[in-house]
Amino acid sequence: MVTKKTKAQYKGSGANPIKETIESVAGYPDKLKIFKVECSPHYWARVYINGKYKIKSLKTDVRKDALAHAKTFYEDALVDTRLGTVKPTKSKSFAVIGNTYIETLNGSGKRRRYLDDRARFKKELIPHFGEQDVSQITNADIGALFKKLEAKKLSPATINHYAIVLRKILNYAADNRIINSVPNFPRIHGKSTSVTKRDYFDLNEINELKKAVTLLAREKATVRGNPITLELKYIILFMVNSFIRPSDLRVLRHSHIVVKDRPDEASPLYQHYLLLTHPATKTTDQEVVTMPAAYRYYQKLLALQKKRGYGEGHQFLAYPEYPNRTTMMNVLSRLFRAVVNRAGIVSDGEKHTLYSLRHSSIMLRLLYGEVNTLQLARNARTSQAMIEKHYASRLTNLMGVDELHSFKAKPKKKTPNAEETSGVSDIGYVDEPETRVAAKTIRAPNKSEK
Repeated sequence: MVTKKTKAQYKGSGANPIKETIESVAGYPDKLKIFKVECSPHYWARVYINGKYKIKSLKTDVRKDALAHAKTFYEDALVDTRLGTVKPTKSKSFAVIGNTYIETLNGSGKRRRYLDDRARFKKELIPHFGEQDVSQITNADIGALFKKLEAKKLSPATINHYAIVLRKILNYAADNRIINSVPNFPRIHGKSTSVTKRDYFDLNEINELKKAVTLLAREKATVRGNPITLELKYIILFMVNSFIRPSDLRVLRHSHIVVKDRPDEASPLYQHYLLLTHPATKTTDQEVVTMPAAYRYYQKLLALQKKRGYGEGHQFLAYPEYPNRTTMMNVLSRLFRAVVNRAGIVSDGEKHTLYSLRHSSIMLRLLYGEVNTLQLARNARTSQAMIEKHYASRLTNLMGVDELHSFKAKPKKKTPNAEETSGVSDIGYVDEPETRVAAKTIRAPNKSEK
């Protein structure tokens, strides 16, 4: 039986690495090692920089955590972030210059750019260039980076993002007379100007999703021990009616949701909508106006959560029982995948994910709404160029036959009732039998017409 050593037993055992535990950290210079020693139960890290070794206990006996801590240890060793000092012997190292540039972005009012550039700097640029003298970086060194990223099966667009950050760092070095000139960048092979597809669900497919999730909830189906319930159904339909990204579900709390009234609306179905004021997760933190149906699905979701002891203002909208929002997103993605599979929604060349719900929200407004692309883009927290490039490009002439053949007529004043309007404004999203009606004035094109 193996017994745990006491401190007294460790003392004097020696701090030499146990040979069979020494290993490199994947993606980082081979001189960065983790290992175990006789005098401690924890992993240690070691790296050779500036003519001497830096060694540190990683304070964990879990290998996975040790590998993650070793990366931070390496970055700190390069730039001395803990002490806030830079030794003269490495003042021109790529890591130091790059870190200095990245930190100039912090507090500039462009928080998203700072976080993105810092993440790319740490993920691929530091492991590749490390303490290399920034003035010694050549075209061949940059080409080696691109080949390394290509070997990881990264897309040309993703590789270009890393190239942009690298160029910024080198330009910063040149502007501050640390280097004389910026080397030419090799061409990124396979660079494409093709428009990225935005796969979405049409109205028929949304109805199939509703049926599938209802059946799975009734059957008490589970995915890796996580049950599929009606909460998932209302989250799906809330997303279709609110234009939000999946990443917004990480931060969206009940306190970010404001109910707004439109008392002049004739139909009670459209007298309420929601205003979302959650923090930015990709671009801006501009307020988002939802479709009226989002209000109804939010009320149903809130009622279910109240029964489970959730639904308070400070709590999250989606699966609040998961404080780790990355775990929540992984669970939600797996549950949604099961619903898509049960619905049998399979199209050649299409990949339906949670993001497809946002795409559906935007596409259905383009197909059936009278909103202009600028207003739609602002409300969806994106740009008009993105709408026209990635969404409007999916519209075909067959989808617009009625519009192309129509003539402008004088508007007629009429007080609509719920039956006449529920299929028009909500595009058939309404779920309850008593309010589900045929959209008489709308013809929903199938994707086969594209």
